[in-house]
Amino acid sequence: MGEELIRSLRETVEEQRRELELHRSELAQTNAGLLALHAEVERQRQRLAFLDEVSRTVSSSLRGHEVVKALVRLIRRDSVATSVAVWVHSAAGRLRREPADGTPDAEVERALELGQPVRGPRRLLIPLTVGPSMLGLLEVGRQDSDFSEEDLAFFTAVADRSAVALRNATEYERERELAERLQRAMLPSLSVPGPLRLCARYRPAATGVHVGGDWFDAFSRRDGTVTLTVGDVTGHGLDAAVLMGKLQNALRAYAIEGHGPAATLRLANELVRGWESTLFATAVVVDLEPATGRLSWASAGHLPILVSDGEGECSFLERPTAPLLGFPFSFRIDEHEAVVPPGGSLVLYTDGLVERRGELIDAGLERLAKAVRAAAVLATEDAGDLILSHMLGADDHDDDVCLLLCRLGCR
Repeated sequence: MGEELIRSLRETVEEQRRELELHRSELAQTNAGLLALHAEVERQRQRLAFLDEVSRTVSSSLRGHEVVKALVRLIRRDSVATSVAVWVHSAAGRLRREPADGTPDAEVERALELGQPVRGPRRLLIPLTVGPSMLGLLEVGRQDSDFSEEDLAFFTAVADRSAVALRNATEYERERELAERLQRAMLPSLSVPGPLRLCARYRPAATGVHVGGDWFDAFSRRDGTVTLTVGDVTGHGLDAAVLMGKLQNALRAYAIEGHGPAATLRLANELVRGWESTLFATAVVVDLEPATGRLSWASAGHLPILVSDGEGECSFLERPTAPLLGFPFSFRIDEHEAVVPPGGSLVLYTDGLVERRGELIDAGLERLAKAVRAAAVLATEDAGDLILSHMLGADDHDDDVCLLLCRLGCR
């Protein structure tokens, strides 16, 4: 009897042990499944976060090469591929590879021809497509494994987001180029007597697609006087460009008729008021006698003229100015006189050259004087380039810039 009881107890314990092992095995499998599920969820989360960052980053610039650089940088940083490159159609129709140049091989040509992804050994080529337009290819590679169907879906999503940003940048750059060409076409060529040397520079704002309202002009009258004008219409866009063109031509016409600077600005102001424009403009008009260096000038809301002697010493012609052209009331415009010393210079400019956000205008004017002093020993064209480089540097500028440098000398 005792032996049967002991045997029964042993069988019960063994059965319970087997059940416990089974439960342990099932629990381990469940835990492994949960860990795998968690890992997969985390991987998908990371990929979605990556796609989110791709959308934000590549859309933050409207320069095609910056979009490409941002995409390459993100893929390298997150190591979602061992190698990455982008094939882009250039404006000249050439297919270029970034960040390192290269020659398209058969797989690249096939992907371009098909307009479909091409998956090769450890390499994936995905078209950058927006609607019917194919802008190029995204190329990714791996050293240790081929790309799966899931990888294909992931990189297709990357390519789709990048293609939209690249399309926007391409259209922006094209429109900006057209606007800049139109702006430059409206600016005059300069031709004045031998004793004078002129250098004019125009730079559009580094951001935005618009035609600006900055202008310069220089021309000789029949009596030998040289007239210089620089001005800036408020705002941007087609309306500003139209007003700029009208004003530039009106000022030239009134000056050629023989009107002095103050009368020229007064007549131009009456003309602008008659157009009922909602825009205003600053302008300065200078009449210069090349033989003597004598000048008379008048200003409507414009920044002061800078005068430099032959040694580079600078001063600003600080005189009262009239209100901006286009103000809806009559006002007096005074005319002033000065003399430019032999070998000296006149510098006329628009506010984009000297104004910076968060900075007093006096700091910009002092920077301009320093740049003109540094350029005193250079030839006129080189001096203009140095002044512009010194004032603008490598940073993007928010406004259009006009610079007109006039020298009484032979350089």
